[in-house]
Amino acid sequence: MSSMRNVCFAMLALLILSMLVCVTTSAEEPADPSAGNAATTDSAQDSPPGPAGSSSDPSWRFDLAPFIYVPGIHGTVGARGHDLSVHVSGSDVLSNFNGGLAGIFEADKGRFVMPVNFFWARLATTKDFLLTDAGQRSARLELNQTVFNPMAGFRVADTEHLKVDALFGIRYWYLGQTITLRPSQLSNHASGNWVDAVAGARFIIPFSPKAWITVSGNAGGGGSDLDYQVAGLLTIQPKPLLGFIVGWAYLDVDRHGSKDFIYDVAMTGPIIGLNMTFGGKPPVPPSASCSAQPTEVWSGDPVTVTATGANFNPKHTLTYGWTQNGGKLSSTNTQTATVDTAGMAPGSYSAVATITDPKEKKNNSATCTANFTIKQPQPPQASCSANPTTIAIGEPATITMTATDPQGWPMTYSWSGSGGQLSGSGTSATVTATNADAGNSITVTGTATTTRSSLSSSCTAHITVPPVQKCVNIQDWGECTFEKNPKKPWRVDNDCKDTLDKLSLRLQQMPNGKLDIVGYTNEKESVNEQTLGAQRAVNVKYYLTTDGPNKVDAGRVQPRAGGTQGQATHFYFVPEGNLCGGQLEAGTIVDESQVQPQSRNAPAPKHKAKKAAPSNQ
Repeated sequence: MSSMRNVCFAMLALLILSMLVCVTTSAEEPADPSAGNAATTDSAQDSPPGPAGSSSDPSWRFDLAPFIYVPGIHGTVGARGHDLSVHVSGSDVLSNFNGGLAGIFEADKGRFVMPVNFFWARLATTKDFLLTDAGQRSARLELNQTVFNPMAGFRVADTEHLKVDALFGIRYWYLGQTITLRPSQLSNHASGNWVDAVAGARFIIPFSPKAWITVSGNAGGGGSDLDYQVAGLLTIQPKPLLGFIVGWAYLDVDRHGSKDFIYDVAMTGPIIGLNMTFGGKPPVPPSASCSAQPTEVWSGDPVTVTATGANFNPKHTLTYGWTQNGGKLSSTNTQTATVDTAGMAPGSYSAVATITDPKEKKNNSATCTANFTIKQPQPPQASCSANPTTIAIGEPATITMTATDPQGWPMTYSWSGSGGQLSGSGTSATVTATNADAGNSITVTGTATTTRSSLSSSCTAHITVPPVQKCVNIQDWGECTFEKNPKKPWRVDNDCKDTLDKLSLRLQQMPNGKLDIVGYTNEKESVNEQTLGAQRAVNVKYYLTTDGPNKVDAGRVQPRAGGTQGQATHFYFVPEGNLCGGQLEAGTIVDESQVQPQSRNAPAPKHKAKKAAPSNQ
């Protein structure tokens, strides 16, 4: 038994030394906030419920594990001076088991752990023990044993693959033992209770969220000379509320209170039981977040959509599925995809991703939506100007377009016109007026169109082409002479009246135009009476508009004074319009306020002598 104790005590020392190494390593690790966050996230995702839970869990977590412990008992017991050397196997204990109760209860919160072990058993066995009483062949041993071991501790290391707890507490013992000697049938009973202070460590090695190994050890003393325990458990937790534990435990105590009570025993044997977990942070459901980059585009621009999962098992390969309500995805089963937006109308669109963990049967998927917008393009803005704005037939005008696109897209340009000969490209065009454009306005329209959206904007410029004015020729309508009456050379005689009567009828038949009456003199008259030509012209007008039978509109008759071309008045019809090139009206206009018309028998007019004006014809 001494060698067994040495082995178990060495194992316990190794456990405590390992705990100290873990604490030192944890203290020396650099404080990397990002690494710490990552570890916490992984631990929270992968950690099993129960003692292997994450220290990041801020809520209380409880474990209850009732179990059956069937230890073999080896050592020395004594009551009132009667000692027995006990060697009872586990099967013997089980066959003589009269009742018992064993279990582990633990309450954890964050890094704070509080495991409590309890063991109570009653057994009785009759064996050929080694006795200290002479003459006795065997003895019956009855034991009533209670062990209560509450502890509290701190999780000094919490990683994905190893968790280490430092534990401190007490172990309370109660022991009642009765030894009945045979054949004397002498019974001796002794009992005792005591408390030992213990300290130790616990190592938890998770294999998966549903299975882990726990190795623990502690040692101490107080009421006993030495008290230590080493245990190893395998926990399989297929369901959060129910699991199974199997393992082995070794418990040694050396109590020599007096000769009346001796309990120097080691108990070792298998453990099998259940494990139930309550409380704690519930499993975090997986989630997904989606993003679109950029979130606003023009039709035809690509959009990259990305799905990112959270709270999935990082050891599992995830699958991705995409659906969209517009455009074409480059891939439907990858984490990142590109949306081809060609031909999409302006508006809001979305791509929905579903992330799935195919290795999980429940709570294994999450969806998210990436939203993006196809912007509404604006048409270009255009203005046109013409230089010059008025052109004659055969002359050109230049039209210039100034166009801008709000999106900055390239543009194409086109031109059209309502008349003229149009040519040009780009932002400039030329229009040349033709005969058909005379008297009209030519409208030139320029159109700017974006190459991407086919939106267009037009502008106009107006060019005026004046009407073509035809030239007119002065018509010679004859003359009247004043040679027959030397005494009254200004008088309109009967021959002249016949001519004037016909001329008045002809003038009335012409709706437009005017009649110039140019009075002339000869050289002799021009010396003696320089205004005689003007007087003759005024007298003729008077006859046409007042005395004659065919009166004409006085506004259409213009008396004019000519030069020295004979004793006559000459008649020129001037049509309405511009005179053809080089033509001038004959003579000069007579001031009719100064030259009054003379009747047939009126005396000769008196005029101031002055040099006659030179004749223009």
